[in-house]
Amino acid sequence: IHNAMINIIAGTRQDFDGLAAAFDDQTWSRNNMQDYFRRIEHNLYTVPLLAPDHDFDGWLKTSLLPLDIFVADPLLLDPQTIALVASLNLAGLPILDLNNLAGDAATGVNSISVTVDERHQRSSVHERLEAVQKSHPGQLHTSLDTLATKILLCNSAQGTTAYGVQIAPGAALPIASNFHGKAALDLKSVTARHEVIISAGTFQSPQLLMLSGIGEQAQLQQHGIEPIVHLPGVGANLQDHDEVAVNWQMKANYTFLDGCTFLFDRATDPCLRRWLDSNHESIYAFAGVVDAVVTQSSPDLPAPDIFTYFSPALFPGFIRGVPQLVADSHNALTAIVLKGHPSSRGTVKLTGSHPQDLLDIQKLHFQAPGGSKDITALREGIKRAREIVQGTPIALFVDEETAPGSHVKTDEEIDNFILNHVFGKLLSN
Repeated sequence: IHNAMINIIAGTRQDFDGLAAAFDDQTWSRNNMQDYFRRIEHNLYTVPLLAPDHDFDGWLKTSLLPLDIFVADPLLLDPQTIALVASLNLAGLPILDLNNLAGDAATGVNSISVTVDERHQRSSVHERLEAVQKSHPGQLHTSLDTLATKILLCNSAQGTTAYGVQIAPGAALPIASNFHGKAALDLKSVTARHEVIISAGTFQSPQLLMLSGIGEQAQLQQHGIEPIVHLPGVGANLQDHDEVAVNWQMKANYTFLDGCTFLFDRATDPCLRRWLDSNHESIYAFAGVVDAVVTQSSPDLPAPDIFTYFSPALFPGFIRGVPQLVADSHNALTAIVLKGHPSSRGTVKLTGSHPQDLLDIQKLHFQAPGGSKDITALREGIKRAREIVQGTPIALFVDEETAPGSHVKTDEEIDNFILNHVFGKLLSN
């Protein structure tokens, strides 16, 4: 499961089947999860007769790369872009569909599905919530710029029950743009008639539980929090994909990026102006990734674990200033090598009892047993990405490899690059 409008559910069988076994509940199984995917999907790129694992009546629009923009304006298609698409198609056998059950363990090359609608606009939960609010006036309320601070709990003979949440309107986490320092909070309570669903993300969900007295007893007491439920697993088992980027500088800019600033002023951004004036027929219709190469680092693994996706952009990872770096670089190619199901297990811990205290987040990349195998898998993924670029037509248009760089050759040098540049964003615990 990926983000950035990339719509891939392949490679999740061991996760969901593992949950089904752990809870002795087959509704968590991978096959059953396909039914949930079908319930929300509105597929735009195939037909029902050929796609029994897809559906066409849900709210999440899914599509393929909008190649029609090149039909609308052939001048956007330059030899460099043609060579890139051709090279990626030569990188392996085609995977026809990563989102059906048959493609769940497939290896090869896939033109990825994206959550983009027929008008080349994002299809997401944001649009879904807006649509529900419009179709059901007064029944769905959202509180923006509001910090959830605690789960309200009560004890009874039947056990501990959540009956609401405590919130602080106007407050924010320390990482938010509207955070102005830790302060005394104006707290309010919202109660529930039926149930409370905690979906605050990989970091804030365990934080909320621990602030509410649910977690490892000794850690809670360390911060003056009364333990309500001793649950040592809260904040443990933090998992993240291991990712590392390979970057190349091209000899020329991509024609389709000419003048693009990726900002909001149509007067200074011809790409935005073209997108607005042509029913969204410009490069801004793309999600950003061209193709993905799926491989398996070891035959001993139950499923493919290396996902390498290529983008005509400069993306070194999540570093400060990277949005501007992407916007300013019109002559780059990036291959992001992602290791799925890594061995690393990190932690999320409190540093205090205030909802605005920073968290102690330790991802602990490569520090669990099996970490050296993960590094080896990423190293071989980097080598494979290099082979694709060096051995296909796109090589004619490459000026130089900028990261790791052509000087990084030995296994030890590549491993050091991985250790210093690994990143991730797809967390769970």
